[in-house]
Amino acid sequence: MKSERLAKIRLSLSEVSDACSVSIGSVHKWADQLGLPSIKEGRERTIALTNLLPFLADRYSGSSAENRDRLTAAQADRVEFENQVRRDEFMPIELHGEILRSLAANVAGQMAGFPGRVAPKIASIRDPAVVRAVLIDECNEVRNAHAALLGELADYFAGEVKETPAEQQDNLVPSI
Repeated sequence: MKSERLAKIRLSLSEVSDACSVSIGSVHKWADQLGLPSIKEGRERTIALTNLLPFLADRYSGSSAENRDRLTAAQADRVEFENQVRRDEFMPIELHGEILRSLAANVAGQMAGFPGRVAPKIASIRDPAVVRAVLIDECNEVRNAHAALLGELADYFAGEVKETPAEQQDNLVPSI
């Protein structure tokens, strides 16, 4: 008897919206795109309570298959993360700071020396085109120095070298 009465209960989209505390647009999306059965009765669409309850149960708790898939994906992600840690594919956070300090020191040194390197070269030059060419050459040298450092860092990250550029610099033995 109760199931027959429940089967007869139909709710308008606005009633479903109010009951579920969602927008009317969400209810339209449920009916149009997510498979919630609805019937058009005159000018209004209605939803049977017997269709709404299972839909909401699946929507908010997720089916066991979805939960199983989510769990399997999470477990696979965890195993992959553990493998990456074991293979030493993650860079220690301290190394991030070292890299940034190295880059900052390189840029600061190049920029601080720029006027001293350029001033003597252009002091006696009267032709603006020649001055421009000297400035471009010096800028290219600064850019190339930074590109070389970044290339060394890229090699380090690719696993082609085992020391950072700063460590390589520290381990250099002066030639006699």
